[in-house]
Amino acid sequence: MVMDFLRGVPIFVDVDHEQLLLLSDKLLRRSFRRGEVIFQQDEPGDQMYIVKEGQVKISIISNGGLEKDIALLHPGDCFGEMALLDGSNRSATATSLGYSEMMSLFRSDFRQFLGEHPEVAYEINCLLVKRLRSANEMVSDIVFLDVPTRVAKQLLALAETYSGDSSEAGHVVVPMGQEELARLVGASRETVSRALASYRRMGVLTTANRRIIITDLLCLKGMTDF
Repeated sequence: MVMDFLRGVPIFVDVDHEQLLLLSDKLLRRSFRRGEVIFQQDEPGDQMYIVKEGQVKISIISNGGLEKDIALLHPGDCFGEMALLDGSNRSATATSLGYSEMMSLFRSDFRQFLGEHPEVAYEINCLLVKRLRSANEMVSDIVFLDVPTRVAKQLLALAETYSGDSSEAGHVVVPMGQEELARLVGASRETVSRALASYRRMGVLTTANRRIIITDLLCLKGMTDF
């Protein structure tokens, strides 16, 4: 079961069966409750994690206590590797959304495995570059796009994630409340609520019970064309 899961993790795609089997013996299984913090921003880090079941949000918190969600992670995604690579403290907080299961790997085992498998180091570098590009795009969006456009863009990204397993009559269901969406967009809940109300009037989506149901993806995409 663990081997089947590891074969589907992108950073291990080029690792052969025998080496993957050795790695599986070093992985620890951990479970977290809804809302449980996996690690805190600025604390030392000695483990990386791979999401096996459930979802994890990655967020940054300002000195004044304001929180900004920067990523939602799903099964197969890994996180927490940056602190293992450079020995620095955690750059963000990771929190479990609902019940989740993780596979964790300690720093010594992680570094040894990277040394033995440069192909995995290459995949890690690609992952970090992807995250850097995403961060650059996030900053660009906040600077250049208004909140309704950012809401539409974020909903399109979420629709791509959830289109395979939560659709109703051809509509895409995003299991997320307005406050969570606001943290991803980087705006106040009130401003995001007004944007959603505007899209509801246009027939683009509906909202109910902490769910956003996208009924017109094509029209929503049109809101991001600029």
